[in-house]
Amino acid sequence: MRRNSFRILVVAAFAAVVALFGTAVPASAAPAPTPVVTVVGGCDGSKQVQPRTLSSIFCADAGIIVKDIRWLAWTDAFAVGYGTEHRNLCIPNCAAGKYAVYPVGVYLFAPKKGAFTQVSLYSSVVKPPETYQLTGYVR
Repeated sequence: MRRNSFRILVVAAFAAVVALFGTAVPASAAPAPTPVVTVVGGCDGSKQVQPRTLSSIFCADAGIIVKDIRWLAWTDAFAVGYGTEHRNLCIPNCAAGKYAVYPVGVYLFAPKKGAFTQVSLYSSVVKPPETYQLTGYVR
């Protein structure tokens, strides 16, 4: 039940983003679609489009990884999806720490030179998202 409620929340948030940033252009005046070129830089320098796993939040220690991502939108300006966050709790220490696993909304933004540079993770409806600099790179 919680997972379905979270998916409904993510879809509603996506609809709000589209309402804020979308434009009303008549279908006959719409420009020809252009291929999406904005990517996520992988920890190995790879270019990733709509990856199922986002591991470039902290490349050095893999402290936060989002897996099984379903993308609702992927544009050159932003991407919205949801998945399962795996967060190292670092208890008793980060090397031996256990992982907390829970559903999370994903928002990629702030593209520079064709790659997203920021990610916001939405794990609660009552708290603001956590925003991180992506640490992957593009060759």
